Amino acid sequence: MRNREADESFELPVDRRGYLRKECSSCRRQFKLRFTDADNALFQRRVAKGLPHANEHEIATGAAVRICPYCAHHADADAWWTEEHRLWLGKIAASLSEEIRFEQLRYVERTLGQNPYMTFLPVAPAPFHGQMRAEADDMRVVPLVCCGEEVKVRESWAGPIHCPFCGIEHETEPPHSAAGIE
Repeated sequence: MRNREADESFELPVDRRGYLRKECSSCRRQFKLRFTDADNALFQRRVAKGLPHANEHEIATGAAVRICPYCAHHADADAWWTEEHRLWLGKIAASLSEEIRFEQLRYVERTLGQNPYMTFLPVAPAPFHGQMRAEADDMRVVPLVCCGEEVKVRESWAGPIHCPFCGIEHETEPPHSAAGIE
């Protein structure tokens, strides 16, 4: 996504291994999945939802269902944003909405230049200068044999893990256990 003042791109922060933080709307626990192109599409749809639209069908999610690794709650892939993500994406949408409104008024100003009685003056919005804080490299990686994927869960989590992709339950070793020592 671009800003009028500068070629600024907006990126969701990932940890050093490329994992994006997610949050379950049911149990409120956080986990991480690898960032993919699907996350980029979800990012763009989420921002587009905050803009005035005539073609609502263009921003329909149609996203895959994901499953909470802790409580097995099912929801569309677009429902797993953290509160910080939702606030930041809302600010981006508000900034882009102001930019669109300004450009619409500028268009009227440019095409009605012959009108000596302009009743408005378009004022450029302040450029958006916001970034989310860097993503911490926390949580432990749990391999998911069922789908060939990985999920990062809380270090302290000792219960079973549900695959966020297919829902199969996996038993995990307790964190920091002395595996192999009797």
